[in-house]
Amino acid sequence: MPLVLEFVQEGLTNTQDVGGLWQVEGGRVLEAGERVGDFSSVRRVSCGTEEQNTAMIWMTVFFLDERPPQNVTLHGAHNFNSGEEIGSVSAASAAYATLIAKQFRRILSSAKVSTLTIG
Repeated sequence: MPLVLEFVQEGLTNTQDVGGLWQVEGGRVLEAGERVGDFSSVRRVSCGTEEQNTAMIWMTVFFLDERPPQNVTLHGAHNFNSGEEIGSVSAASAAYATLIAKQFRRILSSAKVSTLTIG
């Protein structure tokens, strides 16, 4: 059964440095309408492809009220045309280790809300 989470964006910053263009995003994570954590994502725009309008992305979900703290880290690609992100789980703490190597897809629902499905 896939893990389905809703991301609610609370911040988005665009920046540029010697490494190129970056987008940093963060916010709350909901499961079935209840807050279960926070997320942080980084898009390296200068590491994508101009023809496909994509960027490299990595994000981490930090789960609340877990002891020890639990998280899932994902790597993949962001499509600036559609806002969709695809990739796989690259690392996870013990409670979520079975998700490692599973595929993910993140789709925008609205300007500040998206749905992440793993598995």
